[in-house]
Amino acid sequence: MKKNIANELKKLDIEIARRLFSISKENKIEDSPSPLQGRILKYLVKNQDKEIYQKDLEDIFQISKATVSSVLFTMENNKIIQRVVSSNDARSKRIELTEKSKEVYKNMQIVFEKLNKELEKGLSDEEINTFYNILDKLYKNIKITN
Repeated sequence: MKKNIANELKKLDIEIARRLFSISKENKIEDSPSPLQGRILKYLVKNQDKEIYQKDLEDIFQISKATVSSVLFTMENNKIIQRVVSSNDARSKRIELTEKSKEVYKNMQIVFEKLNKELEKGLSDEEINTFYNILDKLYKNIKITN
């Protein structure tokens, strides 16, 4: 049976999510964020100097308002973020990191570093570079341009 790129990437994505959870458990890391929460947290950490709103995250991550709202609600309940009324517009709430978010992010980096080492195991630098080049091409092949 011929393999399908999309199916193989989905299978890998599922295994990566399982392994992330497993590594977190092995390292006794609590409050480990979901993959999407992790991507949002990383973005927030890297852009702490900017005011970021829900709409920004919808655009950046190309996800629906409902999805972002749900993820932010969970992150807020887990005390990873807080929403603060904007000084510019009382109808908008900017997203801010909490003290807890720093610890969660640090733990997340440890988990991802371990996962990445596992994924790269047995691969040469040339194979890794080829893999990234192929991923870039796949992304460009299906990216929807606005």
